[in-house]
Amino acid sequence: MPYLELRDGLPLYYEEHGEGSPIVLVPGWTITTPFWERQVDDLAYDHHVVTLDLRGAGNSGKTPEGHSLASYADDLDELLRGLELFDVTLVGFAMGVSVSAHYLVAHTNERVARFVWVDHSPHFFVAPGWPYALFGDLTPQRLEETLRRLWHDRPQVTRELLGVMFAPEEAWMLPELMKTPTEVATAMLAAVASVDLRPMMPRLDLPVLLVNGRRSVVPYEVGGWLEEHLPRSRCIVLDGGHAPFWDDAAAFNTSVREFAAGHHVR
Repeated sequence: MPYLELRDGLPLYYEEHGEGSPIVLVPGWTITTPFWERQVDDLAYDHHVVTLDLRGAGNSGKTPEGHSLASYADDLDELLRGLELFDVTLVGFAMGVSVSAHYLVAHTNERVARFVWVDHSPHFFVAPGWPYALFGDLTPQRLEETLRRLWHDRPQVTRELLGVMFAPEEAWMLPELMKTPTEVATAMLAAVASVDLRPMMPRLDLPVLLVNGRRSVVPYEVGGWLEEHLPRSRCIVLDGGHAPFWDDAAAFNTSVREFAAGHHVR
């Protein structure tokens, strides 16, 4: 099992498959490498596919430290440098979008050539003039209640959140999410929900493919809004929920492969 020793000594778990131009898959909240199996099996045919488990999640080292978007972004930078990757197609799912955006803004963009933004609203909460909150109406108060319940009834709330991401779920999925300690899972969710990505968007000066699921808790119309505010972007809507890479894997993989080859970018 390959690990990269990070700056604080933490072992970061990653996998590499295939050869060709690199595609790096950055997971969402407590998501682990097996959730990308429908991408790895296909895209590794002609690409160098890299997956990772964020610090504290999956097979990566467990620690109460470093659970901020900036810290995850620094971990990603260390991985790309450690593997000496260039011309990367960076694919972020949900929380992985926020991690990737922080990486792209904070680090010199010499390694990543293009970015796939998968089913993520840049602002989680309902607000005046902002109709793209999660579920359409998520409030900070509801999020706080979810965090409280997550801390006190981790298995049940994790199962509920898993149902939001993957429906129907498979038997192996919940145990994978439960590899992340409760305090880390809570910190992860609080971190991603608290950051508004909209002020960062003008600094994302690279081609961006926006992928949304038509039946997601993230209003799919946010893709059109993002397309208007990211000048080098294109949005597509797939037949799926919050995880369109799982629900409509064939269409997702085809879109990513074409995007990595430089197609469909304004």
